[in-house]
Amino acid sequence: MKQKGYQAWQMVVLGLLAAAMVVSLMIPESLLTPPGPKRVEISILLRQGDSEVFSTARQGMEQAAEDLGAELRFLTLEAEDDGISQVELLRRQAEMDVDAAVVIPADCTALEQLLDDWQGLPVVTLESQVAGAQAFVGIDDEAVGRMLAQQVAGSCPASGRVLLADAFPGCAGPFRRLESAKQTLKTAGFAPEVCSELTVEALEGAAAVLCFEPVSLEQAAALAAQCEAAPLVYGAGVSASVVASLETGGIAAAIAWSDYAAGYLAVSQAAAAARGEQAESQTLPVTLVKEGETYDKDHQKLLYPVFS
Repeated sequence: MKQKGYQAWQMVVLGLLAAAMVVSLMIPESLLTPPGPKRVEISILLRQGDSEVFSTARQGMEQAAEDLGAELRFLTLEAEDDGISQVELLRRQAEMDVDAAVVIPADCTALEQLLDDWQGLPVVTLESQVAGAQAFVGIDDEAVGRMLAQQVAGSCPASGRVLLADAFPGCAGPFRRLESAKQTLKTAGFAPEVCSELTVEALEGAAAVLCFEPVSLEQAAALAAQCEAAPLVYGAGVSASVVASLETGGIAAAIAWSDYAAGYLAVSQAAAAARGEQAESQTLPVTLVKEGETYDKDHQKLLYPVFS
C-alpha cells in the first residue's frame, strides 16, 4: 500500500515538472532574462587626416562598444580642417536619433557655438576640450608643450632656429601645446617661429621642429629626412610611422600616451551620457620616449600594443 502511495506521489511531482516546462517554453525569452543596459548608437566624427593614425584608438573604441553594448559609426570629413562641415555632420546625427557622438574637433570655435544651449545628442571630445561637451578625454596640453620645449632647450643652442608646427589651427588641444612650448622656449632665450605649412625649404637650416599631434609629426620626420642638414624632430602623439622613426633616429623624442585607452574611455563616457548617466572627463598619463628607447621594457606595451 505504501509503495502504491509513493508511486502516486512520484507521478504527481513528475506531472508538475512537465507542466512547468511546458509553461516556460510558452513564455518569451525576453521575459525570463533580466534586461541588460540599453543598446546605444554612437557616431565617431574624425578629421580628414585622423584615419591614418587612428587604428589603435579605434581598437579601444570597438572593445568598449563590445563591452558596453554600443554600435559605432565612423565618419570622416572629406575636406581638411572643415569645421563647418563637421558641425553640420553632427547636426545630422542628432536628426537621425543617434544616441551620442565622440568628436575630434576640426574647429573648436564652431563646435562650441553649436554646443552652446545644444539640445541634441550628448558629445564627448577627444584631443581638444570644448565648452558644452559632456566630457573630454585627452592629455594635459600645457604640460606636454613644456616637456617638448625642455627637450629642445636641452639639445639645441638658444641661437638655433626652432619651428613650431601649427598644423590644425582650429584645434584647441594642439594649439595649447604649441603656446605652452612657445612660452617655455622664450623664457629659455629662444625665438621660436610658428610654421603653418611644413616643407623641406622651411625645415632646411632649422635646429629643431616641434609638432603637437602625430599627423604633422609623421610629415616632419619624412621632410627632415630630405634635408641636407636635418633638424631634430620632436612631437606629441605616436603612430606606427612615428614609432618607426623613433627606432631609426628620424624623430629625436616623442611624448606618447595610450590611444587605446583614449578610444575606450571616449566611447565609455559617450555610452554613459547616452544612457542618462554622468559622463566624466579623463586626463591620460604621458611618457617621453627618446630615439632608440622604443624597445625599453617600460615603453613596449605603450608603443607596441598587442590585442587579443
